[in-house]
Amino acid sequence: MGVKLVYWTVFPNLHQRAWIDALRAAGCDVEVCYFGHYDAYRAALGWAEPTALPPQERRVSTLREALAAIPDYAARLIILTGYAERVYWDNVRFCEARGVPWCLIAEKSQGRARSWPLRRLFARHVNRSAVAAFGLGPEAVDDLVRGWGVRRDKAAELAYATPGASTPAKPRPHAGFRFVFAGAFTHRKAVDVLARAWAEAAPRLPEATLRVIGAGPLGAAFDGLPRVERFGVCPPERIPEALDDCDCGILPSRFDGWGMAVAEYARAGLTLIATQTCGAAEPLIRPDHNGFIVPPEDVAALAQAMVDASALRPDAAPLAATDPAVCARRLLDRLAHPAPYEPPRHLLHVAAGCWERGGGLSESLAETVLAQARAGFRVTLAFLGGQTEHPLVRDCRRAGATVWVFPRSRPHCLYFSRAMLRTLSRLIRRATQVHIHGCWTFPVWWAATLAQYLAVPYVVSPCGSLGTASLRKSRLRKWLAWWCFDKRDCLGAAWLRAKSQAEAEWMTNALGSTCPPIRVIPNGVDGDLLDAVPDRPRTQTFLFLGRLHPLKGLDLLAEAWRLADLGPAWRLVIAGPADGAEPPNDPGVEVVGPLSGADKARALKSAACLVLPTRSENFGIVVAEALWCRTPVICTKGAPWPELGEYWVDVSAEALADALRRFAALTPAAREARFAPLFAAARERFAWPALARALADDAPPPTPLDSK
Repeated sequence: MGVKLVYWTVFPNLHQRAWIDALRAAGCDVEVCYFGHYDAYRAALGWAEPTALPPQERRVSTLREALAAIPDYAARLIILTGYAERVYWDNVRFCEARGVPWCLIAEKSQGRARSWPLRRLFARHVNRSAVAAFGLGPEAVDDLVRGWGVRRDKAAELAYATPGASTPAKPRPHAGFRFVFAGAFTHRKAVDVLARAWAEAAPRLPEATLRVIGAGPLGAAFDGLPRVERFGVCPPERIPEALDDCDCGILPSRFDGWGMAVAEYARAGLTLIATQTCGAAEPLIRPDHNGFIVPPEDVAALAQAMVDASALRPDAAPLAATDPAVCARRLLDRLAHPAPYEPPRHLLHVAAGCWERGGGLSESLAETVLAQARAGFRVTLAFLGGQTEHPLVRDCRRAGATVWVFPRSRPHCLYFSRAMLRTLSRLIRRATQVHIHGCWTFPVWWAATLAQYLAVPYVVSPCGSLGTASLRKSRLRKWLAWWCFDKRDCLGAAWLRAKSQAEAEWMTNALGSTCPPIRVIPNGVDGDLLDAVPDRPRTQTFLFLGRLHPLKGLDLLAEAWRLADLGPAWRLVIAGPADGAEPPNDPGVEVVGPLSGADKARALKSAACLVLPTRSENFGIVVAEALWCRTPVICTKGAPWPELGEYWVDVSAEALADALRRFAALTPAAREARFAPLFAAARERFAWPALARALADDAPPPTPLDSK
């Protein structure tokens, strides 16, 4: 291509060598200037200073020396790989004074407050005179745009070149399973977290070993741990040999602008585990295909990923983006054809909890995140720990969603978290849209406050919190929270999400004429899971499925069951976790505990009818699931299902008993004919792919969608 370049970097680097060689192979005339030497950190990794440099590469300490060594310096494109050293600033001033083209290549910055003014000042020069600013990985590009202030038309994505081709997964010559970590034993590399995670995972992996390659001040963290192999310091050129008999590579760093070890693991055909703060994690790891991405400093998540990785056989590692020829071509194409940077859609969901016993809110939240991840969006879920997380959260991680679980702090009554207080702003800065689920808790208030301050559009889904029955509970505290926080949060939203027309009316009544636009988007149904269970013969069973909570109306159902007096041919099955309400103890009543997944699908497909006697419900996802399974439904008017017609009854035991008797008197053919239109409509209304895309929209349509 005939492009003349000057490439500035600190010291010779094996992976930059592949990049420079690829640029030369593409026809570029590349001069390289090194202005520094290996530090103690690199020495700990086994790096040795080269005794001689190839032609057109030299060590210089100042711009003046480079100008003397390269006569046509001002006729070349200058590539800078940093901003903090004086030589970079000297080059920028020289380029701006002489009209010399230049560009920046940068990793994701660590975000330290003391260097923030310097990055912002350097970005002003990038915007004014640079040809382009390349971020190494999508996180680095986001950081350039949102953190530095680089204009979008200047930003572009690149990757570190990785010499060599990807090695497909192959049978290993050794017994057992070998994990490997390669890097310095430092706090930034989080070897202390790795040691604790291995101590937790090792008893569950009795035949596995952990190989650690490197040295450093935290090497004692592995003392006393079972089945740890200390490989010692390894020069970069011997890394492939050290990885040859390993199965899974781990990089647990608290921060890594790129994390070249991940690319080295991928090149060796290993399963990959890296933290979300590693720049190479997203480009190189496809969760549940060739590895896992875990939150930094999360010992439990790292230990679980190690257990899961032992059963995962990776497909081909996605190293195409790091092929030297691809990297060189992408850089040259971007320099020749500037184009504005379009950030990928990044959706952040925030809630107080996503727990196993969190009811419909937890399940619908997890299903929303899962559906959007499967639809190709970049999705992050943030909630508080302290309880067993919902089983679907693990599926969210495997689908590629990023999950942050923050520990709770005092006061517990507000679901406060000091860790969320510190970290949530970083997550919101990276998001293009924030979805806030629920009301009355600190995560909701803090997410809305930060989104308003950072000018990131957000959506509020009250999840039934503004219903009459919900407002009666803890009335004074909710009144204070509404006027201090929640009303302001709702009014500042780009739009509000209601799951039914009834909930939309609750919002309108609460907010009045200043109410933001409302979109009625129902919850979706995991149709693949329900359809995976084959149809079963229908039994003479009424099924209650949900939390055993006073709002669910179990006392009404018990009284209605006694009044209906259907005889021994019929039975009532109560399925759900205990949550403050006692199940009925009458003849013909069976309590089976909570059901989920395939067990729930089997119960729905074998029951003659689902009964939901709720006093208040903003949607009632179990009704949608039942209709998807072609199961008829009896529901009280506490849930917004008017399409059920005569089987949408008043909230009373007498009305429920009458509906039970009328349904029991129908023949199976009559039941099928009565509900067939609802079964067909459920397949159109509650399919997740379309709903996931609707929830990602930035602005509402001219008129709200009607759930009826």
